[in-house]
Amino acid sequence: MTNPRPANVRSALVLVFANRYSGLAISFVSIIILARLLTPAQTGLFSVAASVVLLAQSIRDFGIGEFLVQEKELTSAKIRTAFGMTLILSWSLGLLIFFSRGLIAKLYGTPELSALIAIVCGSFAVAPFSSTVLALLNRNLAFGIMLRITLLSNIANASVSLLLAYWGWGAKALTFGMLAANVTTALVASLSARSMDHFIPSLQEWRRLASFGAYMSSTNILNQVGARAPDLIIGRLLGYGPLGLYNRAAGIVTMFNDMVVSSVQAVAFPAFSRAHRNSEDVREPYLRALTLITGAVLPVLALLAVLALPLVQALLGSQWLAAAPLVPLICAGAAFESLAPMVTPILSATGWVRMVLRIALSLRATQVALVAFLSNFDITWIAAGQIVYGLVAFLVNARYLRRCMGLQMGALLWASRQSALVALPTALVPALALSLLTPAQNPAWFSLALGLSLGGICWFAAMFGLRHPLRGELQSMLAEAVAMIRRPAQPPA
Repeated sequence: MTNPRPANVRSALVLVFANRYSGLAISFVSIIILARLLTPAQTGLFSVAASVVLLAQSIRDFGIGEFLVQEKELTSAKIRTAFGMTLILSWSLGLLIFFSRGLIAKLYGTPELSALIAIVCGSFAVAPFSSTVLALLNRNLAFGIMLRITLLSNIANASVSLLLAYWGWGAKALTFGMLAANVTTALVASLSARSMDHFIPSLQEWRRLASFGAYMSSTNILNQVGARAPDLIIGRLLGYGPLGLYNRAAGIVTMFNDMVVSSVQAVAFPAFSRAHRNSEDVREPYLRALTLITGAVLPVLALLAVLALPLVQALLGSQWLAAAPLVPLICAGAAFESLAPMVTPILSATGWVRMVLRIALSLRATQVALVAFLSNFDITWIAAGQIVYGLVAFLVNARYLRRCMGLQMGALLWASRQSALVALPTALVPALALSLLTPAQNPAWFSLALGLSLGGICWFAAMFGLRHPLRGELQSMLAEAVAMIRRPAQPPA
């Protein structure tokens, strides 16, 4: 693949934020509509089917994408080997899950689960045709092309899910939506590849990829186990209804939280990798990224915690009201975790792959143990367990940042101090305003609009008043976005 015109990090951030915000807008609209077409139990049933497949997908990835991004001397043979290994792993795992679907459905006592897993297994057939291309685009900071791919994938997912849910397909609507997204990603990514030679499978460099992938795949598997454990355990012990409620509460937090963290992380990994390849110090860029991330994440989480009830009531409807008390608890856990973000990408990018595996093992064991124990009670206890997990995640990540990069915990907390101050008025002013209204004056949509307006105003005022570094970054990103719009189109290479 021919390298595109080099992009600076700020331009990449503009494109990635455009990617995330467009995805957020599509997800936002589809969630509101689907919440009125599907029940919590149907949503929970889909979550179990998706979790089974996503666990297998973590094995399929085998750290190949990370290898392509961080490899200093990337050759055509290594790219073709990456495609060949992905092809073998993906198709083999797809067949294994497909033929095991009956046993899984029997374990959960839900025959319908077998059909859902069979549908989602189709994703394994097309995944190899997108994974290597996406990794190469990520390596080259070609986020404009990735924006197009993700946007079309999100549209396909939302369109198929909404249409089939409207026709009464239930949980199958979400599985076909997931399949449509993966097929679209594979198709558009393949068409975006500059060289079809990369789709000629090879195993010539398999030893080089395997030595790297052994650690990264273990890490990815452990991360997926932690991410999917609540779905699998709650669905088995508490049922699909509580699982649907918990997932919707967690989804609200994740949607807004990851909008910031994953956007910065998408740029940070290739940027940190490039700095490492050039023998540059990445500690100062990391602390600056931490300040920028917490400057957005902490106020957003604080505001979500305050507006949980009107948010759920206005957007999702009355059948989801039981999810509202879970949101503040999950927000608190995410706030602790945000104080030491992007540890996996920065350690992977700088060669500390073995440490990444140790971190994943520690955190996922903690998460699974918490969920398994607290599932003996109810979903409120599981949500409260996220506070414990978030604190443990911060302490573990901080320990390895100190060990591998010499970053002290005090430096992490100091880098987040202004962000915490910005978060206080962002949450307290809306909370005070809403508390002064009587229930008759306090319909859900009005409360939500008032809270968001006051929170946004306070966030900007505090950010500018305290001279938070995010202020200057947002101004620069806005100027960069305007310049990119006005910039004449580059002729094809």
